[in-house]
Formats: sequence, structure tokens, C-alpha cells
Amino acid sequence: MKKIVTFAVILVLALTLSACSGEAITPNEPYDMNDGIEMGEYKETAFTVASYNIKGGDATLGSVKGINENIVNVGADIAGLQEVDHLSERSGKKDFLQIFREGVMNNVSYFPMMLKGFGETYGIASVSKTPISRSHSFKLPYPYKYERSDVEKRIIMRSLVKIDGVQIAFYNTHLSYENVKMPNGQSLRQAQIEYILELLESDPCPYKIVVGDFNSLSFEEFDVLLKEGYNIVNNNDNRLDTYRGDDAEFLAIDNVVYSESLELIESGKNDSDCSDHNMLYATFKTVMRAENI
Repeated sequence: MKKIVTFAVILVLALTLSACSGEAITPNEPYDMNDGIEMGEYKETAFTVASYNIKGGDATLGSVKGINENIVNVGADIAGLQEVDHLSERSGKKDFLQIFREGVMNNVSYFPMMLKGFGETYGIASVSKTPISRSHSFKLPYPYKYERSDVEKRIIMRSLVKIDGVQIAFYNTHLSYENVKMPNGQSLRQAQIEYILELLESDPCPYKIVVGDFNSLSFEEFDVLLKEGYNIVNNNDNRLDTYRGDDAEFLAIDNVVYSESLELIESGKNDSDCSDHNMLYATFKTVMRAENI
């Protein structure tokens, strides 16, 4: 990557203040991106990630067991889950995350969206074969001072995970679908993508991946990331329609963003009726020494 920011705490605080100007939400607390980073020696290795929106509110024990099986069957080392109902009233207080804890993906990190009326029972989670450390959630830009029922607040979570001895910065998110503007006139989703870019640029880990339901209307929304050297798995040359619903024209809304220190080996989607999204997965290989990034 083109730059590694040493004073990540200061930068993250600055970007949250700028992203949340006007009537946006309260800025995030400062967070040290350097905490827990282990540069170590270079080691070439391959690993697989997955992204799965599991349809909160309509998920069942049966569907989540199927989702877990789909993730395991593609050999995923780590997966990001969106729309996770965690012991919620509307799901009958079922612990869907326990299904993962009892299986191969038994390392689980969960963060609630803290939505009005949902509290800590709805959010996003990452599940992994190997231990997850330094998990932290960041609030994404939001155009209003107070929460509104017609526009959902969003977060992104960052975790550090070692796969075959190589440390990966794994991000998981679910962006807004609402067609609304920030106070400066910028689209909400574009502001969120630019915030993600700032997080990635402030992250000293050489190997970075972002998975999630981006709710994108076109691949052009990722241009700000592509211009800075990042890549996306789901693109015009390899379009993977992951959304199974009939209420959208653009169905390739799930994606995996990855740093140029990683080489994409293969990618695909798993067609399944476990959710209203198909699982997106991708296998990568580390290709650069940290000191050369």
C-alpha cells in the first residue's frame, strides 16, 4: 500500500470528526490501530474468506445451520456475517452464534448496531477457524443528529486474525441502502465508503480485507478505493449476483475489498435458499513482504 500511518490514533479521531460534521452522529472514540500489530517475517500463504448476509428477522436455526455448512464447505478461514439476530425477541431468543461456536468456525466476534428498538440483539459478526483478537467497531457516517426510523445506522468492525501465522486485518460491514444525503450533499453510502478508505489507510497491517453487504447500485461506487490501489472481487469482469430478492435492479451488492499485498486466486458464490443473499467467497495469497508495502 502507498502509505502506513504511524499515528493512527490521531488520524482515526480526525477522520471521525470530519466524517461526522454538521448533524452527523457523535464521533467515534480514538482507537490505536497499531495495538496488537505483529509485522513478523514474510510468509507466503493462502486463505479463504466469505461474506454472508443471513437475513435477520427471518433466520431460523435450520437456515443458520445451512449457512454454517456453506461457509465450512468452501473452506473459509474467516467469514463476515451481516443481519445477525443475537438472542432477539423476533427470533425467539435463539442463539444463532452458538451454532458457529460449536463447529469449525468456533471463534466468534459480535457487535450490535445499537438501533432503537433492537438494542444489542441485532448486529454483525465475524467467525473464524483461528482466534480473533483486537476486535473493535466503528460507527459509519450518518446524516442526522438523532436516529431516524427510516434510515438505519451502520457500523464496521475490524478484527485481527492469524491464518497460518500471517496476521490479517479483517473488516466486516453492512452499508446503508437508503438514498439520502449527508449534510454536505454527498450520498450517505459514498461517505461510508470514503470512511472505510480512511480506516484502511490508517491501518498498519499489510494484509487488509473488507467483506460485507455494500448495498451498492453499481461497481462505480468503489472507484474511490480502486484509485488508491485496492481491489474488489465482485466487479464488471467477474460479476457475481449475490442478492436473491426481486426488489432491486443491481444484484451484485455483496463484495470483498482487498489490499494490493494480496493476490486473488479464485472467487465465487454459493447459491442457496438459506437467506435472501447468496454467500460470496474468495481465496487469496499473500504476495509482498511487509517492508515493501
